[in-house]
Amino acid sequence: MKQMIPALVIISVLFYALYLSNQPKQTKSPIEKTEKMTNLKYAKHIEAHKEHHFEEELKRLRTSQYTKEYIVSVINHGSNQFNFRGGEMEGGFASPNDAAKIACYVLELSGKKCKQAHEKDAPMFYSSICAGCHGEDGKGLNGTYPDLTRKKLLGVEKREAFLKSLMAKTK
Repeated sequence: MKQMIPALVIISVLFYALYLSNQPKQTKSPIEKTEKMTNLKYAKHIEAHKEHHFEEELKRLRTSQYTKEYIVSVINHGSNQFNFRGGEMEGGFASPNDAAKIACYVLELSGKKCKQAHEKDAPMFYSSICAGCHGEDGKGLNGTYPDLTRKKLLGVEKREAFLKSLMAKTK
């Protein structure tokens, strides 16, 4: 009986190999399937866009909503791209909710409108957080800090130049 065990093991392995050889073969791993699905979704996304994303962003660039999003981003994350004499702006001085209120108030200072009017406490937030550097009127204290009443904020202007340079490279 002990002599038959190795033969039975070998026969079992052969039957298992035969069984596996008759099974449909999985051509791609689950990771490859996921990548393929992701690539298909991206391909459909690209198909839906007749222009590059930066061209779409250039079209949105002049809107009040875009400017608001930019201001909120600077309030939340800071900015150090302009080397003003007053130094860089650190982010996080206001909560994200308050940042949106301040952004609407800043838009109003520059004569633009927010989709939703700023809340009553927005001028107070601006005065206590922003006015020390940008002035109560948002004009920037004689070039020490940026003027927030410009038709196009400096950061938005810089972004526009960058996007136009990308567009020039694709043509």
